[in-house]
Amino acid sequence: MSDAFKTVSEDDERTLPWAEGSGVWNAIADLISGLSAVDLVTFLVQNPYTCDTAESLAERIGRRVGQIQPILNGLAEAGFVCVTELGSLRVYQLTEEPQRRQTLQQYVAWLREGYHWTRLAIHGS
Repeated sequence: MSDAFKTVSEDDERTLPWAEGSGVWNAIADLISGLSAVDLVTFLVQNPYTCDTAESLAERIGRRVGQIQPILNGLAEAGFVCVTELGSLRVYQLTEEPQRRQTLQQYVAWLREGYHWTRLAIHGS
């Protein structure tokens, strides 16, 4: 097995092996550090064929454009989101690259699991 497919930390089961070795998991954690970013990435993962403007994406997740534009720019720079210019419109879409897409999907699942356990601890049900 190639080193690219080995995890750096065997204790860290949340990471995909290729993502940990390339630093992608840490990049995601840095990019998705606030609730606006979590909402945006969760929306994109749950709606993987969405292709929309920052304004429309902000409206869909109940945020202001100023909150999500920097997040979209960071995701685009890191290769998690594709940007297409359509005349005067700039539209964003989840990447088609399978490894990055899978990593985002796993990250969102990991976040949901964490929120699930937090809710259980707080509400006791």
